[in-house]
Amino acid sequence: MKNHITIIGAGNLTESILKAISKKTNLFKINVIDINKKKKNIEKRFNVTFYSTYTDIISKSDFVVLLVKPKDYISVIDKINPFISNKTILLSFMAGISNAQISKILTSKPSIIRCMTNITISDSKSFIFYFMKPFTKIVSNKLEKFLSCFSKAKKCSSQEQIDKITALYGSGPAYYIYFNQIIKDSFIKMGYNKKESILYTNDLLQGTANIIKNNSDSENIIKSIASKGGTTEAALSDLKKNKINQIITKAIIKAHKKSKNILNK
Repeated sequence: MKNHITIIGAGNLTESILKAISKKTNLFKINVIDINKKKKNIEKRFNVTFYSTYTDIISKSDFVVLLVKPKDYISVIDKINPFISNKTILLSFMAGISNAQISKILTSKPSIIRCMTNITISDSKSFIFYFMKPFTKIVSNKLEKFLSCFSKAKKCSSQEQIDKITALYGSGPAYYIYFNQIIKDSFIKMGYNKKESILYTNDLLQGTANIIKNNSDSENIIKSIASKGGTTEAALSDLKKNKINQIITKAIIKAHKKSKNILNK
């Protein structure tokens, strides 16, 4: 018997998650709700049913997945509130919004599970992190079925852990992509055309990722590349001189603070 999933929100992370769970069409019937009617093209791309209004399809769903911007959470929960029951399993991927904040608005008492992942979840190889209080066996079994869509799932012991994961893992791809963009721009400044720069930079990133994947000792990898008196050593020396490690660490700490207090500017 298929379980029904209704996803609220059709943004980038929704598409990444759909790429993973839409492969399990034998397990789930998937609905997506977004007030932006232009998102309707998501139907054909992922074999889902699209709605531009909040309907009672929500009340018929085993899972309701919240994938909306944190700033919109109050208005969205207000709108889905009439369709949520004590039997609903509510999965929230909203950064910085606690289960208590959601529960406070709802009339009923669904099983709320706070989750976090990142856009690389689309290939089913990334982690999905989640926090939940002890639930009934039925809820646990259904959740296990949902998590089976992803190759790696990690249960967190607290919502504080989810806040840390948000800053480190949820935002993580953007850090790598940002640095990747800097290198791409450097190729262009040194005379390479845009097409070449993208090709070489992406090849560099993928090749490096493979090396790291097969060897977790980053320090030794760097030593093997940065020969004494060479070009790599000169570049790394400049990065260290400018305290790049402190800059990156400070940025991640700022992201963590934001995840704990997301609605404050």
